[in-house]
Amino acid sequence: MGGVPQTIRFDNFSPAVKKIFSKGERELTDTFERFVLHYGFQYEFCNPGKGNEKGHVEAMIKYVRNNFLLPENTIVDLDHFNETLWALAEEDRERLHYDKQVFQSKLYEEDQANWLMLPEKKFECARYQEVKADKYGIVTIDKKQYSTTPRFAKQKVRVSITYNEVTILNEDNDVIVKHDRLYGVKRKSMIWQPYLDLLSKRPRAIKYSSLYNQFPFVWSDYLRNCTEEEQKSTLRLLGSLLKNNDFSLLNEALTMASSHGHPSADQIKHCFYSLLHQDNTYDTIEPNISVPQMPAATRGLSHYDSLLQERGES
Repeated sequence: MGGVPQTIRFDNFSPAVKKIFSKGERELTDTFERFVLHYGFQYEFCNPGKGNEKGHVEAMIKYVRNNFLLPENTIVDLDHFNETLWALAEEDRERLHYDKQVFQSKLYEEDQANWLMLPEKKFECARYQEVKADKYGIVTIDKKQYSTTPRFAKQKVRVSITYNEVTILNEDNDVIVKHDRLYGVKRKSMIWQPYLDLLSKRPRAIKYSSLYNQFPFVWSDYLRNCTEEEQKSTLRLLGSLLKNNDFSLLNEALTMASSHGHPSADQIKHCFYSLLHQDNTYDTIEPNISVPQMPAATRGLSHYDSLLQERGES
């Protein structure tokens, strides 16, 4: 919002409150206490089981749901979706308050005058934990698997976990890789580049690991039928072309290149860029040069006869 209200009232939600004691005393979570100290506001909590204390909030939730969230939305990027909703909320201020008959944008400006200033840095709402990677450099967080790099196989790494990201850190807190946090049925997230770089130097190792099973079938099947040199060039190609770990276009390129037999890495690359630029045709290149007119060529020995006749010889 661009500022911090001096007092904020909360429900007794579990991310903030561990336990409620008699006489309204509460044991707060460490993260919530850090959140309060970071922004400097005073907090209040509703009484347990007293829904009447937050009736206005419930009414506003219903208003937001009916006006912004229905019909139901398909969310691809949660951050982008939130930014879109914030823009709609700002536009929605340009209406009269139901009771005060003043534009809500005006009331918003009056509230702003009483806010605290934002601190220079944002609050980092993250959970940290140390985990040990397996022999392939994979770590398990909340029953989901995330890749690190082959270098950290069977080693401990530090993990920063937020609502939308899982960041793998080394002992110096430098970022190794970042993953989108997994929810739902998907169980594994692979960042392929570190593995492809290593495998392109030691392609034989891939046959003795489970990484074959991580590739899309079309690629694992192709690599099994490659020579060592072909595997090296193909894995280097994958390392350079694979973006955001999306194999879809690469799968199409390999399928297209394989339609006339076992393709080389160059043929796969050519098909990839043809698909990328939506170009499946081959145009004839016409050189833009002028060639001088040349005399007609003669064949045989008749030109020697003409030369001898000019000299008077028979």
